[in-house]
Parts: sequence; C-alpha cells; structure tokens
Amino acid sequence: MLRSDVCIAVPTWNHEFFLPRALRSGLDALRRVRDSGGTGELLVVDDGSRDGTEALLRSLEALYGGQGLRVVRHEVNRGLAAARNTALREARARYVVFMDADNHLIPENLPTFLRAIRETGAAAVYGNLLMRRLGEESAFWACSNESFQSRMHEENYIDAFALFDRDQIADCGGYQLGCDAWADWELWLHLAASGRRLVFVPLVFGVYQHMDNSMMRVAAAGETPHARFRRVFDQFGFRSLAPARTRHERYFPGLGYL
Repeated sequence: MLRSDVCIAVPTWNHEFFLPRALRSGLDALRRVRDSGGTGELLVVDDGSRDGTEALLRSLEALYGGQGLRVVRHEVNRGLAAARNTALREARARYVVFMDADNHLIPENLPTFLRAIRETGAAAVYGNLLMRRLGEESAFWACSNESFQSRMHEENYIDAFALFDRDQIADCGGYQLGCDAWADWELWLHLAASGRRLVFVPLVFGVYQHMDNSMMRVAAAGETPHARFRRVFDQFGFRSLAPARTRHERYFPGLGYL
C-alpha cells in the first residue's frame, strides 16, 4: 500500500563524498512537502558500492530514519538502470524524484512540481537544472530547460533528474537494462512514443554537478546510441511529422499551460 505522496530516490555507486549534500537537500525537500500538507520518504539504493558508502548510509539511516531516510542495497553492482528500477519497486509513493548522488534539489520548489504532475496527469514533469562544474561554486549554466520537442530524437537535452509518475513508468516497463549511460534518453523517447505526457515546468528543480569523469562524459567519448534509438523510435524519419501527445508542453500551477 502506498503511504507517501513522494519518494526522493537516490541511486548511488561509490559516491561517498557527495551523498551528504544530496541527502541533506532531499531531507530539506521532504520538510517542505510536509509543511504543505504532504508526506514523503528519501530512498537510497546503494548499487554495490565498494568505497565507504555502505558504512556512511548505515550511520545516516540511524540518524535520519525518523525523517524518512531509508536504504536498500544491491550486494553486487547491477548498473544504474537496475538501481532505478529497484527504486521504482521499493518506493512507497506514486510520485518519484530521481536524483543522482552528486546532484541536489532546490527544496522549496518540490511542492510546486508535485502540484504540476497531479494537475497535468503527466508521466513526468521536469524543470531547469543549474549545472555547476566541480570546484567552481559560482559558475552555473542551465540544462533541461526546454519543453519536449522532436529534436529529442537527435540529442538528449532532458536529464533523468525529474519527477515521475511511478504507475505510468511501471506500465511502460521501467528503465531498459543494458544501456545505463543512455537509460534516461531511452526512457524519455519510450514514454513519448507510448503517448505519455511529458511536461516542462519553468522553475529550477535542482543543481546538476558536472564532472569530467562522470559516467555520461565517459560514455559520450565512446560509441553513442543514436543509430540504435533511430532504428527503434524513428526508423523511417517520420517522427517529427507524426502527431504526438507530448510536444512543447509547458505548465505552471496557478497559470496553466503556457
């Protein structure tokens, strides 16, 4: 039985030094949700970390379990897509935020995104992410700052750091295993092709930590999935001409569609 309004899910693998900041932002966001009359939990999925993550999470769960922090662990590393699917199964809420362990939320804005996903019935809502390069505390630029458009078939400009309807994601099969670095792109395309609504909310959702040795940066230097995704989702090049339920969807609670 679902007992919470929102689950902030944090898959992690060997990110011991980033976790405290990410989890602090999650706990702060849960307080904002409770202040607005809601309930929530902070779920960490440790994907077989080999650094000090396991010991750290045991300590944090003991300290903050009463505030909603809960930890699930894979004994062996199974990959990012598998960790996110575990979070979807374990979450006690219909709405799930996926946040990587090196990122952090803007706590006061989460209630607005919750209101947006409820009012639109979207499979996912997302907002602006402020990107910051590691070590540069004051240098920011934006990503995930556009509505879903046909050019998503050519490049992924929407991050997985967003708020999802767990029921709709599960109905579409969750994250595809075997393409970890590109699992978020595959899911966005799959949801759009399945007729699900994907809505951009013009508000800052969180801060994205840019690191040169991140999984995405390493994957981008090698083989990319463009050919595979074109074959699966836009085999004949007609996708930009086909009717789509989700295209240029922008919404803000209190104002409506923009």
